[in-house]
Amino acid sequence: MKKKMYVLGVAALVAAMLALSGVAHSAMWVGAELGGNFPTSSTINGSFGPIDFDLDDVGIRPSVIGGATIGYDFVNSGFGAYAWPDWMKYFSFAMDLTYNKLLLNNISNISIGQFNFPNFSARVGVDGYCVAWTFLFMAHYGFMPDSEVPSGRINPYIGVGPAIVWSGFDLGGRNIDATNVALVVEPGIRWVALPNVSIDTAFRWRYCAPSYSINNVNLNVSPLNQFSFLLRANYHF
Repeated sequence: MKKKMYVLGVAALVAAMLALSGVAHSAMWVGAELGGNFPTSSTINGSFGPIDFDLDDVGIRPSVIGGATIGYDFVNSGFGAYAWPDWMKYFSFAMDLTYNKLLLNNISNISIGQFNFPNFSARVGVDGYCVAWTFLFMAHYGFMPDSEVPSGRINPYIGVGPAIVWSGFDLGGRNIDATNVALVVEPGIRWVALPNVSIDTAFRWRYCAPSYSINNVNLNVSPLNQFSFLLRANYHF
């Protein structure tokens, strides 16, 4: 039910955007995003007192990712505009807040101290979450300009920046959580539908290595790679 309500909310936001009119080259923009998140298998290195252990090929299920974004184009019109040098129009800054689940579903190849169990395989069901506050510095170039959108209807871009990641897991009623810094890289294409409405199709890679601790047990996920396909609707003002 929550997923359905979120999808309906995004659809309503897009419809409202399409009903509005505005001017091209607006400096500020806000948007909503939805997509799929696909983490790769990870390794968990841990310790319990003097005993070290490794859990290899820890599988994480794909999940839905969603969030909201706000950005700024370095142009000289619209809300928050400034007399930037002309070459700054090819750059933007954005930040967004996203949420997705982290669901561990299998583990194989366990090592405990000097003992290795390469044929070990087990299904698990550990629920977790990931909240990321991302900061992107973006470069873009516009193609297919016209009288309504002189900056171009099609704008390929690349964004790079850090993120603050809050993540956690439920281990049989015991919660563990961590706060870490991540690296985010996002290539994509911005499609300008109206002078003040754009749609982004993007691919995002997020890398971090979170560490957790509970009852003298230390767990390090190395690494946590997450790949997301995002569809984002933006309103420029």
